[in-house]
Amino acid sequence: MAEKVLVVHKDLLEGYFQDISYGLITDNNDLIFDLVIKNHSFLDRDIVEHDYDYRQIIPYIVVRKDDSFLLLKRLNKQTETRLHGKYSLGVGGHINPDSSEKYENIIMSGLYRELNEEISIREPFSLNFSGIINNQTSDVGKIHVGFLYILEASSLDFEVLETEKMTGEWINKEKLSEYYDYLEGWSQIVFDNYISIK
Repeated sequence: MAEKVLVVHKDLLEGYFQDISYGLITDNNDLIFDLVIKNHSFLDRDIVEHDYDYRQIIPYIVVRKDDSFLLLKRLNKQTETRLHGKYSLGVGGHINPDSSEKYENIIMSGLYRELNEEISIREPFSLNFSGIINNQTSDVGKIHVGFLYILEASSLDFEVLETEKMTGEWINKEKLSEYYDYLEGWSQIVFDNYISIK
């Protein structure tokens, strides 16, 4: 059975994205969030991966503790071959239908599913919706939009759950720039527009 993923039509977002084709959008976040909640649909992933009329919404969770950030390295068993060997500051993935109603909305349901599949972070922690990652300069970027969440951890304790797909370590903010050229595209956007200016 084909995987269904959450999408919105590009026309819904274009008015908010026209000034930033590559970067982090921090204006009208709540409005855009509500538009997605009210107007999303689920379509076959195989189809929308090649359909530029739709944007796939991806929760992208960056984990920090004070001035340290959790840096993940994607291994060769990662599903997305274009990410093999890349470093990432974010945990995330596609949002699938969920009838559990465990969380307040479908985006948070998808966010926690991805988070709980990839890493384990000791509670309590806080989550802040901090911007929308938009990269219209690549074919992959043209069909995906990232909803950036900053997870403020209360402890440095963590565990990578998908050990065959990634490794992880805490890196101080000052040293992150040494990894910049090896970061995946969205992580570079987060570094440029969030980490380096905080």
